[in-house]
Amino acid sequence: MLKKFEQIRELARKKGKKTIAVVAPECDTIIKAVERLTKEGIVNAVLIGDEGRIEEVASRHGVNLKSCRVINSTDLVQSGYIAVDEINAGRADILMKGNIATPDLMKSVLYRERGLRKGKLLSHIGVIECPRYNKLLIVTDGGVNIRPDVEKKAQIIKNAIDFAKRIGIDRPNIGILGPIERVSPKIQDTVDAQKLVEMSKQGCFGDVIVEGPIAMDVVLSKEAARKKKIYSSIAGDTDILIVPDVTTGNAILKTLIWLVGANVGGIVMGAKVPIVLASRSDTPKEKILSIILSIAVCE
Repeated sequence: MLKKFEQIRELARKKGKKTIAVVAPECDTIIKAVERLTKEGIVNAVLIGDEGRIEEVASRHGVNLKSCRVINSTDLVQSGYIAVDEINAGRADILMKGNIATPDLMKSVLYRERGLRKGKLLSHIGVIECPRYNKLLIVTDGGVNIRPDVEKKAQIIKNAIDFAKRIGIDRPNIGILGPIERVSPKIQDTVDAQKLVEMSKQGCFGDVIVEGPIAMDVVLSKEAARKKKIYSSIAGDTDILIVPDVTTGNAILKTLIWLVGANVGGIVMGAKVPIVLASRSDTPKEKILSIILSIAVCE
């Protein structure tokens, strides 16, 4: 059972050194995260952005970037294309967002001629280490798909299962979040949950357990399920939580970071390589955890 990010770090170390292409890294938290992981010897870094500003940020924080390759580019969108070209040429294994707007970065990722498409839906995977839960919890999608329909939710589940298996969770327990544990025609999220459970019974997701709709207290606690007189085989033992929309997922992740002090990392799955879409408010620790996740799931 995976309980700590330190276990993910060990998986990352076993993968061998990977190269991360960082677009617009002119940011102190990114520079510090890259320095830390290059010193640990688990990543090489290609920094694509304004070389003068990169050196200025590094100098201001006493960071030595001699081990990093810097590609000078003052055009943000073009920097994204350069990073994607580095990946397609085999010179980088992971893509990371720096001080560039997500839509600008995604132009290069989704570009049909030379992007990182695999024909799959892209989705954000958040991983939470919280002292009051007995294992790492995967939450998706809190960063890419705004209000997915049931078909997109099915692909989000598949991406999450792919992620879980890459970090050693072979038969994940999956909960489809809802406000109640019964289906109500007035609440579309519960209707979608019922459909996804039926799809699972038909073998759509392989050897996994899917339950839903399931409320957050039951996801996290067997005691809550007992008090509510709800039978659930995944209560207090959920590996993957499927949220109804990006607002819910984003709120869960950021609330746990800022109010609880949980360790949280996140990446985007569904492309040719893992993508680190770090938030501007993320600390170096969160960016480090996200990079470690991306290394752990590299093929």
